[in-house]
Amino acid sequence: MDPVPSRRRAALEFIRRFCTGDVNGIHDLLAEDFQFTGPLLQCGSRKAYLESLRTAPPEPTPFRILSLIADAEQVAIFYEYLKADHPITIAQLFRFAGSKIGEIMVVFDARSFVGD
Repeated sequence: MDPVPSRRRAALEFIRRFCTGDVNGIHDLLAEDFQFTGPLLQCGSRKAYLESLRTAPPEPTPFRILSLIADAEQVAIFYEYLKADHPITIAQLFRFAGSKIGEIMVVFDARSFVGD
């Protein structure tokens, strides 16, 4: 069975849930030993990541997919996070642990969030 379509769907569903502010919905997509690395946050578990999102929940924000590349091991998605004041281009690399997202690496210009 080809894992690529299900992994594409899981990565897109993560972005959709994140961008709609559905923190509780993200839980089932992530492996328990999930790792997150980004410019503003690093977490070593699903619990720590979800706690950080509950502390500072993402504001529901429209998004537009720019590119999606997938293979049997990982999915890379580039998208625009369409904040009201200006869009932010974000790149996310999803690595999988079985059918769950095991790791996300995020790259974006953090000045959009903390000031220039």
